[in-house]
Amino acid sequence: MPVNITRRYLVLSVSAISLVGALVLWQTSYWARLIALDQIGERSRHTLSLVIQTLRGDLDKYLFLPKLLSDSPTFRNVLRDDSSAIDLQMVNEELERINNSSGALDTFLMNSTGLTIAASDWASDNNLIGENFSDRSYFKAALEGRLGRDFALGRSSEEREYYFAYPVREGVNVIGAIVVKVPLGHHESAWQSGDQEVIVVDRKGVIFLSRQPDWRLKSLVPMSAEETTKSIISKRYSNQLIEPFPITVDGELSGNDILVSIMTNVEARKPLKKQYLAQVGAMLDTEWRVILLAQTKRVDAVVKMAIAGASILIISIILALTAFYQRRRRLADHIAIHEESNAQLELRVLERTNELTELNIDLQNEIGERERAEDEVKKTQATLVQAAKMAALGQMSAGLTHELNQPLAAIRSYADNARSYLDRNQFDTAKGNLKLISELTARMARIIRNLRTYAPEETIEMRPTSIRTVLDESLLMLGQRIKNESITVLKKMPAGDIMVMGGDVRLQQIFVNLISNAIDAMHYTSVKNININVSLNGEDVIFIMSDSGPGIQEDQIANIFDPFYSTKEVGRGMGLGLSVTLGLVNQFGGTISVNNSPNGGAEFTLRLKRGDIVKEAIS
Repeated sequence: MPVNITRRYLVLSVSAISLVGALVLWQTSYWARLIALDQIGERSRHTLSLVIQTLRGDLDKYLFLPKLLSDSPTFRNVLRDDSSAIDLQMVNEELERINNSSGALDTFLMNSTGLTIAASDWASDNNLIGENFSDRSYFKAALEGRLGRDFALGRSSEEREYYFAYPVREGVNVIGAIVVKVPLGHHESAWQSGDQEVIVVDRKGVIFLSRQPDWRLKSLVPMSAEETTKSIISKRYSNQLIEPFPITVDGELSGNDILVSIMTNVEARKPLKKQYLAQVGAMLDTEWRVILLAQTKRVDAVVKMAIAGASILIISIILALTAFYQRRRRLADHIAIHEESNAQLELRVLERTNELTELNIDLQNEIGERERAEDEVKKTQATLVQAAKMAALGQMSAGLTHELNQPLAAIRSYADNARSYLDRNQFDTAKGNLKLISELTARMARIIRNLRTYAPEETIEMRPTSIRTVLDESLLMLGQRIKNESITVLKKMPAGDIMVMGGDVRLQQIFVNLISNAIDAMHYTSVKNININVSLNGEDVIFIMSDSGPGIQEDQIANIFDPFYSTKEVGRGMGLGLSVTLGLVNQFGGTISVNNSPNGGAEFTLRLKRGDIVKEAIS
């Protein structure tokens, strides 16, 4: 085959392969992005449905309450007649009792002019009695003889609240309204998520629920001058200035999925722009829209991985085709040499020598290419090892932060108390607090210094440690949480000091993890007790801690010590505490187990080596 034809064939082949490779990479990027966005959208749809059901369920609890109360003869008589102060006091107390039973924020009675004549908060200094809410839409709807419901900011509290109003009738005439006020802000605490945001907007497009304070009372669409005037007159948003929300639409996907971008730190010199996958759900009864925003930062990583995989596949195909082409070319050369050798025997040796020389050069080139490829593989492996180290460092940093948060909180509490004592000239007490701060600071330094304990190839210094002292310090470190949660801690242990083999910082880390888990487990229980029992059993010290929480499900006990396994709500735990605890106990030469106590709640049993026996043996 002529040289120019071979080159033309080679150029066409390379062009065709390059074109196909670019097309494959483009399609891979396109479909990988769509699939990743679809996966995010599928997860978001379930979360959005759950948020809407939770909001609707919370409001539906109070939907029929004002209608039931409107049939009360007591309220009808108060609105119909000029009642004495004694009658109004009786109505106030009745509304207070009903409000306490229902769990509403406030319940109040309004006459036909919108004046509040009785309210459940009558005993407070800022009660609603005497306030006129005739400009509110829920009151206007009640005067028209139907159920009124609307969102508004409280005039005095400026809290986000929802109102249900129902007419009180005397025959066919509406003589007033009974109103139930429901809080809304508590829903935001349940929306803690690392890559998702939930916002709820009213019929005007104003955001009134979001866990981001800077997003609240911002409008998705600019309000006209007429709408702004109406909102000011109705005092729907109190005296708040409604500003536009910095959101732009980047594109629409299939279904209700919309790509949007939100600017954060708008007032900064370099504002940040984050892209979200938005899904909108409607609450028709309330004229609300619930919008779930899921961050798309993981999509780029998925696309890069897909492109990398496709690139490797394309390169492998190109290398295979190149090897096949070179083999065919060499085979053709061998055939030509064999045919020519029959005609020119004298030139055969020279040609054979030239061929061997070329083969030797090719072999050396192949050896060089293989060595370079091996060097690239080693560099790639080193990069992967470094990436694994960085991932492990990230996990360890999360654990270290978890352990340092507790003494930092205690230091802040002691510092605040010391300042109060100094203001009252209680210098001795303030010195005691400062001493505790110094000890906690030293303990934090030991925690950081002992970070290399997590390295499996390093040895850990074992020494006799007082379990009583470490346990008291752990309870002291968690004292504020125990006090805030109204938890009763009962300790039972033998008299005198009990020594175990370990280290005070690591042993304190074990106790803090176990006690913190017990506090978290009892967050929703009415009775909150922690029972700690320390006993001696031969050469071992037995530490048993139980709580009055709901316990652990049987199918979860086997995995409770696994890394990143957590039974807590999303956002309240990483699943590292018990895994780290198990590793430290094993390093101490002890054991730890968990089961459900017969009296209810979880029960952890920790078995450690006695330190006083080892100390006597060494002496």
